[in-house]
Amino acid sequence: MMNTLRNNAEKSTAKLKDIHSEKSTGLSKELQTLRKEIPDIDKIKFGLTDSTLHTGKILYKINSLNRQIHDKLLWQEDLNFQITSAERIAIKGENGAGKSTLIQILLNNTPKFTGEVYRFPHISIYIDQDYSIINNDLTIYDQVQQFNDTGLLEHEIKIRLNRFLFGKESWDKRCRTLSGGEKMRLCLCCLTIRNLAPDMIVMDEPTNNLDIQNIEILTEAIKTYQGTLLIVSHDDYFLKEINIQKIIQL
Repeated sequence: MMNTLRNNAEKSTAKLKDIHSEKSTGLSKELQTLRKEIPDIDKIKFGLTDSTLHTGKILYKINSLNRQIHDKLLWQEDLNFQITSAERIAIKGENGAGKSTLIQILLNNTPKFTGEVYRFPHISIYIDQDYSIINNDLTIYDQVQQFNDTGLLEHEIKIRLNRFLFGKESWDKRCRTLSGGEKMRLCLCCLTIRNLAPDMIVMDEPTNNLDIQNIEILTEAIKTYQGTLLIVSHDDYFLKEINIQKIIQL
């Protein structure tokens, strides 16, 4: 009887291993198939202009920061930290932890808070979840022209658009018709056209609602950027890929 039970258990274990192996092989094949469907990322020349600030320059110094909402403090403990140039920082926390609020305070969009926020001169650009730097009433071509502050020639603008997978047939499309991934690519395209190099790029949940192709494009673009990066994200794999160095945990 014991030998029979042992044999049955061994057969069950072997069967489970076979099932697990089949699932792992299937998942690997699915990932390989998805990767093949993604355009060659190396062919997309991002060209994000690097910051000219020297590494280690203080951009923000935060002392005893908090915010009161309905007679209650937003954070259990006051925040104390500083941000220096060339740092790559992620803000993490549960829903409602005040991640976006912290960004708005840093960007001077939320005046009501307690504590001290010292902002030192630098140029930043903020890309929110709604891609607000894009004017939905404009066409794709007109949108990038809004960032053409050096007067790039028309053929150069069109080359940049093609680099970010916007072919000729899409140039007259209204921005309001674009998907989240397309708007993200258009934001990146605008940044390559703009002459004024940002010292810091701030992004709020940039991988939300993006497919694999557009996450890959965003990842490669951010990896090539040499400047300060401040990102709100819950995507640990993405944060690892873009070489985040410091976490502000709320």
